[in-house]
Amino acid sequence: MKTGLSGTPAGSKRAKADLPEIIADNIRMQIVKGELTTGRKLPTEQELCNYHEVSRVVVREAVARLRHEGLLVSQQGKGVFVASLENARFLSISDGYRTKPEDFRKLYELRNILESGTSALAALHRNEDDMTLLESTLEHMSSVDIDPDDYVAADMAFHRAIASASKNAFLVLFISFVDSKLKESIALALSRLDFERTVSVSADEHGVIFECIRLQDSEGARIAMQTHLGNSSKRLGI
Repeated sequence: MKTGLSGTPAGSKRAKADLPEIIADNIRMQIVKGELTTGRKLPTEQELCNYHEVSRVVVREAVARLRHEGLLVSQQGKGVFVASLENARFLSISDGYRTKPEDFRKLYELRNILESGTSALAALHRNEDDMTLLESTLEHMSSVDIDPDDYVAADMAFHRAIASASKNAFLVLFISFVDSKLKESIALALSRLDFERTVSVSADEHGVIFECIRLQDSEGARIAMQTHLGNSSKRLGI
């Protein structure tokens, strides 16, 4: 079996104990990192069997678990497709809890709590592949045209890459979910500001986070993320 995004080799005890979860972890991480985007068709059952070198029973169980979580959806006669993270059932926040500005402020506070700690873990556990991904997402943020929606998508890809570098799948899931609930309000608030100036200031703050993670400065990464999200909240009026 090949080592996937989960980083778990075939010979490990966990692989022997729960192969479906190993495969599910791999696909789940690809979804939350944006490598498998909403609406994209999953590789066929046989292709997944060949890639992971496991049986059809293992693949079917892995896909069934992700369908149960709401991350995948089957379309009869067409295949299995990636669903929206906003519809995932591993966590739920109803629209009724997102009707007032205060609700979004509290979600942003939650985001700060989660992501500051995650950045500290990322600084401790990141590897070269993580740094390559962080650098590419950072460069993409700087190259986005004046489009708030595109910029927010690029921004959140950077934050998801940090979560991935923490090597904690639960943090990746929770952060991706919270970010998905905030993206529209952030894009709307950003559209009312001086876009180029706001992006420039934000880029500097992201650069500090990146450097702290690169240097494996755990406390520095924590503080840099707290500072960035605190400043971002003020700029956006959230």
